[in-house]
Amino acid sequence: MALVTQCSKIFARQRLFSKNVALSSVKQENTKGDEQIYLGYGLWAALGAIAFGTGATLIDGQVSADELELHHPHYHWDHKGFFSSYDHAGLRRGFQVYKEVCQACHSLQYLTFRHHVDVTHTKEEMKAIAAEYMYKEINDDGDEVDRAGNLQDFLPNPYENEIKARLANNGAYPPDMSQVLIAREGKEDYIFSLLNGYEENPAGQKDAEEGQAYNPYFHGYYLGMAQQIYSESVDYEDGTPAYKSQIAKDITQYLAWTSDPFMDETKLYGMKAMATMSVLVVLAYLYKRMRVNHIRTRLLHFTKPGYEGHITANSVVNNTSKYKPLEKSLPK
Repeated sequence: MALVTQCSKIFARQRLFSKNVALSSVKQENTKGDEQIYLGYGLWAALGAIAFGTGATLIDGQVSADELELHHPHYHWDHKGFFSSYDHAGLRRGFQVYKEVCQACHSLQYLTFRHHVDVTHTKEEMKAIAAEYMYKEINDDGDEVDRAGNLQDFLPNPYENEIKARLANNGAYPPDMSQVLIAREGKEDYIFSLLNGYEENPAGQKDAEEGQAYNPYFHGYYLGMAQQIYSESVDYEDGTPAYKSQIAKDITQYLAWTSDPFMDETKLYGMKAMATMSVLVVLAYLYKRMRVNHIRTRLLHFTKPGYEGHITANSVVNNTSKYKPLEKSLPK
């Protein structure tokens, strides 16, 4: 409302200026009376005032450092191509990063252990990982007992409810990471930049509150998650050097998979459908040429009964014959 009020005042002043001064072009006559000079300076002044006033309104008269939010760059991701798939070695490393770093606060409530079979781990490996967690169930006597997890169980939530999650994180609620990547503008580029973008609080910015960290890629700059990824903070099973950027890349790829776990199958079915449709299009074209083309090129003539012989040899009716024999209609 303040911006609308300011715009109204500026344009009101411009209209008043145009009415009283700018558009009242002065008509002067020279002393000899043989020439008239029209001064259009008022019109140009009005246009300049309108342009300047509009620019001042849009800028609002000030430039704040808080408006200079850093935009994430664009990176090349191998799985984004039409004929590309996920890097399954990277997905395995990403699951390890989630299990050792992210799972302490964030959940994956829409994924089960069986979703990871033949994607990040084998069936036997995933069974062993699922057995590390305990789940509540009701036995035959109606009592609540603990049991080891299996492939059908969803990945466990680190907190029992939202209240305990907020109490453990200074009031901030860690979001579920199952669909977090597609819920953020920039997707992989944003998540990767955010994980690598932690900085010291710059001069001129207010101090971060307790439990907050400064990140120029985050909207508002201060988020309730401190930096969690450092070089060598994860010891990869396959011996990959655990640089901070490598860890951020692996967890980003893993979150891309959790957001779309059936992308590889979708692309595979799409390629099969395109190959099948290509063959069907060629067969349909050949069938049309062989079975329909002779009908499309057929030429039909309509004439009176008994005058069929008046059609010329090239199947064209001679308009000058008037249904007479062709040899009689030709000039001698």
